[in-house]
Amino acid sequence: MHVSAPDAAATQLRQALAAGGTPAGLVAFDPDRDLRPITLSLRAAHGAQLREVADRVADAGFALIEAHEPPTPSDLLALARHLGLGEPFLPPIYRRRGSVQVDDSGVAELSAANAVPGAPMHPATSTVGQNWHIDGTLQAMGEIRTSVLLCVRPAATGGDSILFNATGAFVELARSDWAAAVSLMSPGVLIRTATVNDCDERSAGPAFGMVAGHLLTRYARTNVDRWCPRDGDMDTLRRGLDALDALALPGSPFHLRFRLSSAQGLIMANARICHGRTPYTEGPQPRLMLRGLFRADVVGERSSAREAARR
Repeated sequence: MHVSAPDAAATQLRQALAAGGTPAGLVAFDPDRDLRPITLSLRAAHGAQLREVADRVADAGFALIEAHEPPTPSDLLALARHLGLGEPFLPPIYRRRGSVQVDDSGVAELSAANAVPGAPMHPATSTVGQNWHIDGTLQAMGEIRTSVLLCVRPAATGGDSILFNATGAFVELARSDWAAAVSLMSPGVLIRTATVNDCDERSAGPAFGMVAGHLLTRYARTNVDRWCPRDGDMDTLRRGLDALDALALPGSPFHLRFRLSSAQGLIMANARICHGRTPYTEGPQPRLMLRGLFRADVVGERSSAREAARR
């Protein structure tokens, strides 16, 4: 995986913007299409269904899917194989004892019921909300390419999924304030801290960058993320962060909010869009989500006619 140096990345981005048009996946969401679930069989998804998922991920950065019954960990693994994702990737922090445990299959069961007494609270295993982030706090940008999240049981109330097309919004920023955009591509500008499973390790790097010619991100806006501007120019960096904050608000074409029902799920291009969740209230049975992280893209991911229409 080749990550371009900061100056080279900025040059590549400028050249791409100067060429005209906006690649699919870097444009605004299309709620009429993107929030229409793709119905499929997790264990026996076939060609047409898989092509539709691949196209949706290419265009929107995610695909909303709907199965016929609540999923199991083996269902998630079967779907991943159909999509060409291979085996799940297990970040080292999930091998530590704590609230987020991943079994030998690589599938995590995320539920507030799994919180370990006495362990530090983490949003993944609590009812509090969680702001924009990508999965893989300590991993390099672009290392975790796909995140699969399947709903076994939703919360009684709340627990809405929120998505932010961070790379699409970044293109808008680059067109309006180039200096602010470049500041977000500088090395070490974003310092992320992992707090799950009693971890306190940190990872510093750019918030956005060019990887093998593609614009990717590790952007996050949680209470454990810190920003360190290049050459100490906080004013320019603040302009960029304020602009992205505005583009992430409800009503923005780069923002979506919806609620996953039982047997629904998300297949997300983890290095292109950010996700989060609203707070929730438990019912008689706790909310339960299954998650798998993968270092591969969805096989067959390609741009649809929406890209050609913007050229």
